[in-house]
This record gives sequence, C-alpha cells and structure tokens, in this order.
Amino acid sequence: MNFLGLVALLTIGMTVDAEALPHEHAEPATAPVDSSRSEDIQAYVTPGQTQAAPVITRDGYSTATLVDLAGTAGIMNYSSAVFTNNPDCAIQWPYAVGVPMTYGFGMRDGKMHEGTDFVPGVGAHIQAIAEGVVATSTDNGGAYGVTIVIDHRVDGQLVSTRYAHMEYDSRQVEVGDTVDVGQYIGRTGDTGRSFGAHLHFEVLLNGTTATDPLPWLEDYATC
Repeated sequence: MNFLGLVALLTIGMTVDAEALPHEHAEPATAPVDSSRSEDIQAYVTPGQTQAAPVITRDGYSTATLVDLAGTAGIMNYSSAVFTNNPDCAIQWPYAVGVPMTYGFGMRDGKMHEGTDFVPGVGAHIQAIAEGVVATSTDNGGAYGVTIVIDHRVDGQLVSTRYAHMEYDSRQVEVGDTVDVGQYIGRTGDTGRSFGAHLHFEVLLNGTTATDPLPWLEDYATC
C-alpha cells in the first residue's frame, strides 16, 4: 500500500461509530438551539460504509495536482475515484478534490436522511457549489450545528444548498453575502447532532424540497 492510501485508511479508521459512543455530541451550554431546524437529522460516520479509493490520474488531473489541492484545502482523505471536481464549472462539488462519502440520501433507522455525508477530515475547507446569496449562517443550527444555507439560481429555478456540522468560528460568510462558485465558506467539523467530523450536504429544490445530492451533482457539476 502506498503512503497516501495508508494515511487515508488510518484517518478513516480513527472515526468512531455512533453506536460505540455513550451519548450524542452536544452543543456548548451557552449556545441556544435554533428550534426552526429539524431535530431528525442524524449524521453518523461509519467507516464500513465509506467510499474510498487511492488517488489516481483522471480527466487530466495528476496525483501531484490532487495532493497539492488537498493540502491547500486541509483535506486529509481524498480520492478522484469518488468524484473529480472541475474548478472551471459553474456548479462544482463542495470540496476542491474528490473525498470519501459515508451515508447518502434515503431512509435510515426509520427516518429520512436528506443529504449526503462527506468525510474529508476535520478542518477541511468547504466550498460553495455555485454562485448565490447566503440565506442562513449560524453557529446555532440545532441538530445541524454550525450551518450555512446558500440560495442559487439553476436553470432559472431556486435551488438552496445546506452545509451542516461545520467547525465553530469557521464561517466565512454572513446572511446576505453574495458568494462565488468554489468560494471557501467554512471548515468541516463535528457540531450539532453528529458523531465524527464530516459535512452533511443537502440540495433543496425551490428552497424546501430535499433531493438526492449525489445524482444532482453528477448531472450539474459538469462543463
């Protein structure tokens, strides 16, 4: 196994299963809970379900380029076999390079998981997937923890994206700010109802209706 693969496996292997922990990750006692946010979100990080692969050459991106991009953005786990972000596209992935994913969109433990969980490593830089206007930016997002929601126009329709469980003191934008595609907006964390550092990412059609982010990004993050 090469060095990069070993680092990725060690990093993922150090993530703790939710069931192995005695209680939930809690908000600080001084941080009020935003009751407007759903308490049903349950974002777990499960090593056995992580989609990971060694870094390879793909679509003109060399291993050296991926390593450089990942290092600049603080990404510890990365893999172009999962996805390759194209920085020239009007719609991009929430990370500058491909990273592993754990839970996806769908029913889980009798509840709907309305997003996709990305596990690039704690502190990894999250980027806006498209230009838009910040609708929500808060450290007190209830179950979502530190959260940003951005409103975009895609094919003439409102599409909102939610970035949840970010690190405290990492938000780079506030409500009303205009952001560009690929703009750094915050860092991957473990806040709210979360077990292990990851990004819970949602795509909301018309600003309200959750759709599966993975096929949506596969369709739109191309140019």
